[in-house]
Amino acid sequence: MKIEKKTALSWAAVILWMIMIFTFSAQPAKESEKISLGITVMILKFIENLALIAGASAEMIANTDHMVRKSAHAFVFLVLAMLVANALLKTGARWPRALIFAFLITLGYACTDEIHQMFVPGRACMLSDVGIDGMGAIAGLGLSWIWYWKNGHRMFDFKGNPLVISVMSKMNMFKGLRTNNE
Repeated sequence: MKIEKKTALSWAAVILWMIMIFTFSAQPAKESEKISLGITVMILKFIENLALIAGASAEMIANTDHMVRKSAHAFVFLVLAMLVANALLKTGARWPRALIFAFLITLGYACTDEIHQMFVPGRACMLSDVGIDGMGAIAGLGLSWIWYWKNGHRMFDFKGNPLVISVMSKMNMFKGLRTNNE
């Protein structure tokens, strides 16, 4: 069975994105706070330059930092869900199964990410973060679905054939699977 280059690259993108999430989650709380606070300050300076605020209070900085952190959670899992859906479709999964499995894979990874954070100094496992990650995943899958339908069902190439298909097809995950040998 030949694995198409686009299919392999799609799964590689998923794995690389998961590694990036793992790396950020492995940062101790102080390092993570330093990064998000830097982003928060940039956002507030930008807003101040637009003359929307005169100066940022400590409360405004704290609230904005909280929004930045939670938005980052949602965004990274939005992207992960889109990458997983893309990889599943390139592997041969069909809509809506690809969306369902992409959501389950993404949510499963969000759970393991929170468990991982229990072992990182200053970090905690928070069910609310899994919920935020899940909402990001839903948004990403919604965007994927809209893109797919707006582009006349041509967003994804359905001819992928990675080795994973043999295992997943036994789980009846793929319906009407196409192979290069047909």
